Amino acid sequence: MEFYIEKHSPIPITNQIQDQVKLAVMMGVLRHGDTLPSIRDIEKQTGINRNQIHKAYLALRRSGLLSLIRGKGTVVATATASPAQIHKNCRKLAEEMVTKSRRWGISPTSFARYLNQYAQENERKEPFLIFVDSHGETAMQMADKISQLWQVPVIPTEFSNLTASVRSGNGKKKVLVNQFLYEEVKSRLSKMRIEVIAVEERMSDQTVKMLETIKPGSSVAYVHVPQPSHRVRFIIAHLCKLVDPDKFRISPKPVRGMNGFRELLEKSEYDCYLVGPAVRADVPPDMRKNPRVLQIHPQIDPTSLEVARIQAGVII
Repeated sequence: MEFYIEKHSPIPITNQIQDQVKLAVMMGVLRHGDTLPSIRDIEKQTGINRNQIHKAYLALRRSGLLSLIRGKGTVVATATASPAQIHKNCRKLAEEMVTKSRRWGISPTSFARYLNQYAQENERKEPFLIFVDSHGETAMQMADKISQLWQVPVIPTEFSNLTASVRSGNGKKKVLVNQFLYEEVKSRLSKMRIEVIAVEERMSDQTVKMLETIKPGSSVAYVHVPQPSHRVRFIIAHLCKLVDPDKFRISPKPVRGMNGFRELLEKSEYDCYLVGPAVRADVPPDMRKNPRVLQIHPQIDPTSLEVARIQAGVII
């Protein structure tokens, strides 16, 4: 893995390293169990002080994205959570409820049906699981996907509405979030005793196939919201590596809102426009089916989702 460091950027170098490790996981450059470059190797490649690299790796280990394995080094964290305690607690709760229903002259099986209906109504009114993203459309798509897989309600919310969402009602809640927003969400909810669970996202196979359809020699723009240059350089470099690097050139193009996107597309400067999740909401509705607008779709890493399911207390 190669790092792209902007030494004169106002973004701290430790943050730049953390960003690029998270992006590498999202883009499939790194997967569960993969070993990251050693601190010494990164120091040689970038000329960055090893203390800053160590600080970045340490922060990523604290967030749960990385782990240190003796004899192997720093790796993308693997599934370590165990469902044993959840099943033990469920067994105890089930035994208590069956005993009480019999004592009260109620058929345990019929009570189970009643409980299922009551629980569904309760979670619709007062959600137990919330998925948060910086954009509402992406939050809704991810929440729907997880809800289908787990067969439980997962409520989407934008980061700007997060505090109001977790404060609604009186029941306990857990928040699911991608690796990029994890630390920010955890900081926002630190005083509310809300459990925050990271779910890793990566580039979908659909996106790779889409890139392969772009004609050789095409001029391609990567459309993004204004963000640090080190992050944009990293994304573009690895988008190119997903296909033949000599096939086409990708140029960064920042936009602000729908008007900015419309102006960019109307100039017809590029053959294709790659649009990431953060910009998707800024694409004017009448331009979303334009054949030159190619959307980059993230997908949830299956191993990460299984760990998150156990942490969320969901039984399948």
